Amino acid sequence: MPRITNWRRESRTPALRYRNTETGARAILHRAPDSYRYKWRGAILVDGYPVWSRGYETKEATTFRDALRDRPAPELSCPECLNEAIVIGGKAADGAKVQRWYECRNCGYEAPSQIVYGAER
Repeated sequence: MPRITNWRRESRTPALRYRNTETGARAILHRAPDSYRYKWRGAILVDGYPVWSRGYETKEATTFRDALRDRPAPELSCPECLNEAIVIGGKAADGAKVQRWYECRNCGYEAPSQIVYGAER
C-alpha cells in the first residue's frame, strides 16, 4: 500500500495518530465514549479545531488512512472573506464538553468550533 502523502504516523496504540508534515495538523482515530453512537472516532485537528470528523463501528485503520489521503493538507479558513489567517480563541467548558471559538482578523468574523469531548491536548 502506498504511503499517505504529507502524513506521518506517530503512534499505533491505543489511538492511531498521524501528524501532517507541512501544517502540523493532527489526525487521530481513537475510542469514543460509550455514550456515542459509533465506538471509534476519527478526527483531523488544526490548532485544536476539528476540521473533519467521522464515526466508525470498528477500528477501521484502512478507511481512516484513505480519508487522510483525500485530505493531504487541511486548512482552517474564514467562510466570509476566505482568509486563511484564522486565530483560535479561548475555550468554554460545560461539563465534559469543550468548545473553542475562532475569529478572522481581517473581517472580524467569529464563530464557535464543533464540540470537542474530553480533555484537549
